[in-house]
Amino acid sequence: MRRPAGSALLAIACGAGLVTGLSRFPDWWIVPVAAMVAAWLLRQEWWAVALPVFALGGVWGNQSAVMASQSCAATLPLGNRQLLIHTVEPGSGTGRVRLTGCPGVLTAQWPRFADIPAGVSVTVSARWRPQPGLLDHPGGLLTITRVGTPHGAPGPIDRLRTAIARATDTLYGSRAPLVDAFITGRRGELDPALRQAFSAAGLIHLLSISGFHIGLLAGWVLLLLRLLRVPRHPAEALAALAAVGYAAFLGMPPPATRAAGLIALVAFCRWRQRNVSPDALLGASALVVLLVDPWSVVSVGGWLSVCAVGGMVLATRWSDRAIGTRPLVRSLSGSIGATLGTAPIAALVFGRVALVGILLNLVAIPLTALAVPTLLASLLVFPVAPVLASSCATSGSLLLAALEAIARTGARAPAFGEAGAGSTAAAIPWLAIALLAWWATHDRSTVAEASRRSVWALTVAAWGLLLWPGGSAATIRDGELTLLFADVGQGDAALIRTPGGHWIEVDAGPLGEGFDAGKRVLVPLLHRYHVARLDAFVLSHAHRDHVGGAGSVLSEIPVGVAIEPGELFDESSYQDWLAELSAKRTRWQPASTGLEWQIDGVTFRVRHPPVVWPHRGEDLNEDSIVLEVRYGNFAALLMGDAGFVTEAALAPTLGHVDLLKVGHHGSRGASGEAFLAQLHPEAAVISVGRNRYGHPAPETLARLQSVAVRTWRTDREGTTTVVTDGQRFTVVGGRTAATFEASATHSPGR
Repeated sequence: MRRPAGSALLAIACGAGLVTGLSRFPDWWIVPVAAMVAAWLLRQEWWAVALPVFALGGVWGNQSAVMASQSCAATLPLGNRQLLIHTVEPGSGTGRVRLTGCPGVLTAQWPRFADIPAGVSVTVSARWRPQPGLLDHPGGLLTITRVGTPHGAPGPIDRLRTAIARATDTLYGSRAPLVDAFITGRRGELDPALRQAFSAAGLIHLLSISGFHIGLLAGWVLLLLRLLRVPRHPAEALAALAAVGYAAFLGMPPPATRAAGLIALVAFCRWRQRNVSPDALLGASALVVLLVDPWSVVSVGGWLSVCAVGGMVLATRWSDRAIGTRPLVRSLSGSIGATLGTAPIAALVFGRVALVGILLNLVAIPLTALAVPTLLASLLVFPVAPVLASSCATSGSLLLAALEAIARTGARAPAFGEAGAGSTAAAIPWLAIALLAWWATHDRSTVAEASRRSVWALTVAAWGLLLWPGGSAATIRDGELTLLFADVGQGDAALIRTPGGHWIEVDAGPLGEGFDAGKRVLVPLLHRYHVARLDAFVLSHAHRDHVGGAGSVLSEIPVGVAIEPGELFDESSYQDWLAELSAKRTRWQPASTGLEWQIDGVTFRVRHPPVVWPHRGEDLNEDSIVLEVRYGNFAALLMGDAGFVTEAALAPTLGHVDLLKVGHHGSRGASGEAFLAQLHPEAAVISVGRNRYGHPAPETLARLQSVAVRTWRTDREGTTTVVTDGQRFTVVGGRTAATFEASATHSPGR
């Protein structure tokens, strides 16, 4: 077995040190000191180099964490305020800005029709929405609501950014956001449906500035210089310089930095006539990325970039030896290797692996290789030769149309996994498949040997699947009511589909600690079921674990009416959601007992809170909207975070229900004995994740068991689906499923 290249080992050591330092462990300095001592003791081994690199990574990571804690993203106060900002990118849609008085770059969302050039200063009214990433990396979105008069003199690079943005709008019209995605990596204005189509087709990497784009630029520059008779080594050096300059122009995102570093290293090695292995080059370029941006060690884009190239290198190395070097074979094996290399991360983060991308990339990548230089040429020559630019834009638009058609066609192909349900459980099978592929092809394996190993491994896996207990898959059909209780961690979120295909959402899960339930779970789920519009969004109350993901949902999916208790609460994500409602001009309605509406034979009725509620304001949980959903003989009661106080007030007005969404994540203060005796539900769902509160409480679980309620927990079952035709209902979790007769009675309060 080959030992990894020394540069790869150093990159791993540096990355481990960075994670240690960025985590800001107490007495973190003990770790690098211990590493240095171990390096001295093992000075005859390669550890003598790796451990000092680990120690230096720890120091660099800790310093980076300290600097990040002093940045604008970490120190900017919440709430609306006047700010003096400097535009890094043109002020339209979304773009990068700097604030006067604190370091760092922020992402800003500009008002509609704003058009501010890059490189100027302007006073704005804005609201900061923090969204910390992994290891509490400061981040978020600056939502700008009002813009003053810009002033200042833009530099040459700023004028170039502005010229490219305006040329894009002029030449490409409605396709301008797609051109922005290909050329500058800005996707904020891209049609969500189109972005979802690229993702579902396994082509999303084409819409982010990755190593592929940097390599394209360098390749075209090198080809042009060689056609102009520039000697080989100077041409390669200039191509590498163009790649580094382009990455710097984009702000040095990790995938672009890795590709630019790799191209520069290749050019240097060729100049010095050194034949360096691909493994060593990949490790060295990854090390460059970590040194340039320590936070890239927790960047999903950076990991995807490295794993894609690593998988491609391993796959093509084997296929070259075992099958041959024909272009089609190399392209197909490289595409398979890149897909399998990134599949565990895609499943962990996005919950979906689109294997159709293996084939689609064989067509889409050559088209992109033609489209990117065509688009870039049209934008660069537009100020001096508008007619020529228009001709290039016509060709570029045709290529973009072809890529759109491929993405939309591929999006209809079946994918593996549930979009947005990213989890360790979803990633483990793909990690096993990737390890199987590596084991089957390593150690100079032939095609026959790789096939033999694969058959043995797949046989073992098949037996394992047959013996593994699990629930069956729920099917959403017209003519049936469907309730999906989404696995959003420690929070609440449910999607309801009526028999005629209308959708209502209740709550949107949490926001914080690098996790946005709306962005990570609910929006992908809605896209998976091709939901173009929510008829209603019901917010039970304004706590962050219920409203946190609502802003992301509203920014992607139009909402007919927003319904909530109307009790103002000092919670930033709730205030942001209200601001988003205003910006989207979404109809808003306060809810109280008696509010009722019907869609496709389904009756939705607010059972709580009443207009006059003596406990209002004492505990926001007890002011939660309690929503009753009825269809035929089936009734469900969604309790929000309501507990004993609300239950005591509600019990006399309620009859038997079939399904209970347990209040307050199953806390000990919810689902009391008298309440359960009154409702006597057949099934219950507890929306809960890993938490420090002890949810669900043993006492609550015991009370549910005492009245023979079959209980599903989203922390164990994942997203749990309830399907009913009004006579019977089936509850399907990730592990178990059961069917019941629907026999709910009309409640006394009807």
